[in-house]
Amino acid sequence: MHISKVSNSKLIGEFYLRNDNSPNHIGIRYLADEDLLRNEDGRVYLLCSDDIIKKIGGSQSKGGIKSTMSFYVNSMQGSPGKPRFILHLLLRDELIQGKNCSLHMITSPRVYSIINGLYSKREFPIAAFKEMEDLCKSDYFKVMKRYPDWNFQENNIDYPMDYSLEHVKYHENRLKYK
Repeated sequence: MHISKVSNSKLIGEFYLRNDNSPNHIGIRYLADEDLLRNEDGRVYLLCSDDIIKKIGGSQSKGGIKSTMSFYVNSMQGSPGKPRFILHLLLRDELIQGKNCSLHMITSPRVYSIINGLYSKREFPIAAFKEMEDLCKSDYFKVMKRYPDWNFQENNIDYPMDYSLEHVKYHENRLKYK
């Protein structure tokens, strides 16, 4: 699906190939203002290659979309999980092929809701990011009859084997030097 078909998203940034001494292959150049990048409301993010939606994800992490994306652009160091490690490599490969890789975001306003505690109830502002993410995936599926290519779990397909093995090798090497 082409990103132009999505009426609720905003272009947030563009990925680029790094050419420094970092172990990470990609970086992101943000195009939105800092307030939006650090807004902690729930969000759905769309990773695109040449304006084709490749991944739909959601997050409500502290630090906003900038924090969410740091897990992707810095996943060649530390203890990265398999999905982010592999998506980093997929973005790298798209960029090597000369494709334009971009980040788009959808947000919804917070609403107040009663939240139950152990013995009390309080009203809090909430953002239903998981429901928003599920709705975006459902909308996509209705049109495309499948999920985006990089939504491996939802498509019930394995991650690319060579990248899965590279992830295992990365962690084996990392543990050797601890």
